[in-house]
Amino acid sequence: MQYDLLSLLKTATAESHTRLENALDLMRPEWPREEYVALLDGFYGYVAPWEEAAAHSVPAHLRPFFDARRKAALLEADLTFLTGDSTRAQTAPRACRLPSMNTVGRVFGSMYVMEGSTLGGRFIAPHVARLFALEPGLGNAYFEGYGARTGSMWNAFRETASAEVPRDQYDIAIEAAIATFDGLHDWLGAVRADSGATA
Repeated sequence: MQYDLLSLLKTATAESHTRLENALDLMRPEWPREEYVALLDGFYGYVAPWEEAAAHSVPAHLRPFFDARRKAALLEADLTFLTGDSTRAQTAPRACRLPSMNTVGRVFGSMYVMEGSTLGGRFIAPHVARLFALEPGLGNAYFEGYGARTGSMWNAFRETASAEVPRDQYDIAIEAAIATFDGLHDWLGAVRADSGATA
């Protein structure tokens, strides 16, 4: 039986996805504001270097497609708003261990994780807005992601990934996706521990 790339990625990464989701517990009913800020620090510390690394590997004809999906600036804006410090993001620790993205399959496998997070963000953004009395897009812009365009952006990602990744790179796409989920899990866990946040 033939399976499309996105279905294979979803099945193969389910365990790693659940492990990360459970560790972060982003829909918890109570959440100290300082822990939320520390989490955004952690996300910025991974997303910013990840975007820089991925940008070097994305084929030239897909650069506009990739650039439209950068989210580090949203995290930077959230951190500035929440802390009042416009340099906050630049002082956040940055991840050094990133998944290999030296082929188009690995790029899209890793992007699957980063883009897929926008789907959960549709529920997380209003949740944190209620918890911290935030106006939409102010302090939760990263989780708001593409807003009303989330569905269309995800569909465009699915179509582009299916068109660009050759079948003989499906296995390495899956490896990169798992490495990204696990890398985020380990990185954000370390950041939370350093900040004194409880797991």
